[in-house]
Amino acid sequence: MPDIDEPADTHAALQFVLGTDFPLEHKKVLIRVLTQSLRDHETALRQQRAVERTDGSWAAEDTAQLEVSLNGKVAKSWQHADEVLMHLAAQLHRQPQAVLAKARELGVGAGVDYVLAKALRAQNPPAR
Repeated sequence: MPDIDEPADTHAALQFVLGTDFPLEHKKVLIRVLTQSLRDHETALRQQRAVERTDGSWAAEDTAQLEVSLNGKVAKSWQHADEVLMHLAAQLHRQPQAVLAKARELGVGAGVDYVLAKALRAQNPPAR
């Protein structure tokens, strides 16, 4: 029998069990087992993501999201930089310092680092 590691398969099985006329005592056991399987899968995914986040590696989609979010953006104040940083950190499920470091590394740090934003403005004053 093949492994059923896909949550979609487990969801489908759960829907099947819910829609059938099994005896109630068997149905309760099957529902409990399938639900626990879904929970275990979700827990494993969270743990895997946590490990990925703590080892410092960045997934390509996270890097792309960070670049798209900050491309061409320059913080207007330190409060603005902090708000944007905290928002991105929450979206990416990362520590703010890790997001700040990656943004600097990618060259888009002016959106989350007011010191960089001020330096950028000093180099390129707005035309009047």
